[in-house]
Amino acid sequence: MSFVRFSAMALLLALPLSGQAIAAKPCSPDDGRLELSMHGVSIAVGYMWGRGTLSYAGRTYPVSIKGGGMLSFGSASFVGTGCVRNLGRLKDFNGTYWTIGGDVALGRGPVGIDMENARGVDIAFSGHAHGAHVAGQISRLYLSIDNH
Repeated sequence: MSFVRFSAMALLLALPLSGQAIAAKPCSPDDGRLELSMHGVSIAVGYMWGRGTLSYAGRTYPVSIKGGGMLSFGSASFVGTGCVRNLGRLKDFNGTYWTIGGDVALGRGPVGIDMENARGVDIAFSGHAHGAHVAGQISRLYLSIDNH
């Protein structure tokens, strides 16, 4: 597949996926709340890393995130929040999350990422990207509670 065709496919995936950021549902009282600040760089295959906080059951925990994905181009910073659903025990939060999401940012743009781990914990993340980035991304990200 040519680079141009591959790039066009990523852009077509990114446009509808980035709309998730605008249509995010509010968290229910039983959901955890995740605030993240991430950075990403990519040329077809990329890497993301960042830090944040998880608010759950009346407490706040520092969180780190790292991983990579395919079908993205550029460099950006991402800031936003997510509802953490199906978190029965705090230790179920740590782990590998498979994600699908997208963004289109030339300066600033919306980002939406849906994540789920093997224990059924899912996160609907929405926010904004700052930079020059386009992604219709499928990723594998590792999230963990720091010092826990």
